[in-house]
Amino acid sequence: VRSGGGITTVIELSFFTAIPKAGKIIIQWSTESEIDNAGFNLYRSESKNGEYIKINDSLIPAQGSSTQGEAYEFVDKDVKLWKKAYYKLEDIDLNGQSTMHGPVSATPRLIFGFRD
Repeated sequence: VRSGGGITTVIELSFFTAIPKAGKIIIQWSTESEIDNAGFNLYRSESKNGEYIKINDSLIPAQGSSTQGEAYEFVDKDVKLWKKAYYKLEDIDLNGQSTMHGPVSATPRLIFGFRD
């Protein structure tokens, strides 16, 4: 991604997934590297091509660097049982440019087992 000033900003995403649990969905993502990354926003929709609404209250701050990535996790408890939820991840660079990733999806259920 190139910003207007000609500075290259890169988020190398190694994975982005949504994991269903009992009454919640855990969204996880990991970066290999982050150059000029300010942070992330998460968006949820009830359909793959529907309207996505931001679900984090404030920007999830970047933790990685140009030489080292980071693992992130967000727990979405505002979910409907048995209703598939779709998520998109937005990274925002220090210049305000953004890139969307996804969507990924998961369906929360009532009970998943003792380890949940």
